[in-house]
Amino acid sequence: MLATLPTATTEQTVFSVTNLVILIVVAAVFYPLQKKLRETVSRRRRERWEEEERDAQRGQGERQRDQGDGPPAPDDLA
Repeated sequence: MLATLPTATTEQTVFSVTNLVILIVVAAVFYPLQKKLRETVSRRRRERWEEEERDAQRGQGERQRDQGDGPPAPDDLA
């Protein structure tokens, strides 16, 4: 019968020192990687937002100049 197998008759513990060590090693490896990845992604996202904002402001300024509502260009002053 299967109940006579040594692994089936021994009591399984939920917590073991080996599992704790494995968890600590995995956390020690992956936490710095995850932190670095989040910082890189956040920096790139902020740079992209700043670039999009500059592009939007440039586009708005060009539209105002095209409509004549904006300040005169330096060439128009002379």
